[in-house]
Amino acid sequence: MSLSGAIPPWASAVVAALHLRDPRPLRLSDADWFSALDFCDRARLTLTLRGRAPDSMPAWVQERTARNAANNALRLRGLLDLYRSLAHFQFVALKGVTQTVLTGAPPESRVQYDIDLYGPPESVLAARDRLLARGYEPLAELKEFPTDHLPALIRKTGWEWRGDFFDLEIPTAIELHFRLWDARSERLEAPGVDGFWSRRVTRQIAGAGMLTLHPADALAFTALHLLRHLLRGNLTPFHVYELALMLDRQAADDNFWSAWQRLHSEPLRRLQAVSFQLAREWFGCEAGPTAQEEIDRLPAATRSWFETFRWSPLTAPFRSNKHEIWLHWSLLDSAAARWSVARHRLFPARLPGPVDAVYLPASRIGWRRRALKRVRYCGYLLSRAWHHAAALPRTAAAGALWWMRSRP
Repeated sequence: MSLSGAIPPWASAVVAALHLRDPRPLRLSDADWFSALDFCDRARLTLTLRGRAPDSMPAWVQERTARNAANNALRLRGLLDLYRSLAHFQFVALKGVTQTVLTGAPPESRVQYDIDLYGPPESVLAARDRLLARGYEPLAELKEFPTDHLPALIRKTGWEWRGDFFDLEIPTAIELHFRLWDARSERLEAPGVDGFWSRRVTRQIAGAGMLTLHPADALAFTALHLLRHLLRGNLTPFHVYELALMLDRQAADDNFWSAWQRLHSEPLRRLQAVSFQLAREWFGCEAGPTAQEEIDRLPAATRSWFETFRWSPLTAPFRSNKHEIWLHWSLLDSAAARWSVARHRLFPARLPGPVDAVYLPASRIGWRRRALKRVRYCGYLLSRAWHHAAALPRTAAAGALWWMRSRP
């Protein structure tokens, strides 16, 4: 599948401009720039594009993204203060600004909306109780969702969405993780992830001391996190770009890859290699010999999926598909596991989580606001139902094509 023609030209131009080996200059009309910026905001690529292709931007786009960058820098200060206030919890900080250690990107250039902390299961509930005492509240509606963390904890400040992804008043959620990989939900084992906790290290990031994962484990978690969202059909393009930066920066570091190979089991390395390959396909990063060896060992059916459907996760918001199901199938050995994955992905049994008035306290939700909340939720529910229905025939056709091409 070619990217050209699969998504709008302004989205394709953004991805091409971020290619690490062969970046293409952006040539967009003002109308296309409005669409491209909306795409970048949703994909979390706005500040990345600003840093990579400033000369391709007209003056008004430079001004707009400069304001975004300034707001994000201010937001980072608040995030770092929050990290410092949570330091006594002795949790490992995941994702977010900690990723810049491996990407080499300036911390203020990374957009972050929540804080993810990981610790042993026995400490998670105690930490939650302390945060509840600070005025945080759980998104109770998400308590039944299969995930690796407790329901996100938020402060109901009364903030409502106003169309600005860089709004300084967007509240920061806190997610307390009690595991790094959900083998039961994904039907894929990642042996060795429990050992990440014992190798944690302390780092200074943007002037704040944080407990983080060992560098090799941080790369592994980034790849696993990407893979989980890839297989669930809700991948964020920035996460692929971020992994590409990590791989590119570490490509020639033999000591890093020696430790990575020594610390991780073969099944764990294989799962990471799937994400490595996606990062290479989309953004042309170097991977280094050790990582490339793991990519080359991927099952033939997995490599066949990449040959045909590597752009499908990027095209899904524009043209509904669930082609990632067949990637998931290529990694599974059990027929029962495959059909379970297909059933849950094609016919979801759970309703979506809340989409409106999440940060409004109950005292501010009168009957009119409650009615508007229900209307908006019903509208979102209908849009998701249409997405699933539209994806069915395309996914079935893609499955037949993948099966035929992956046969010996």
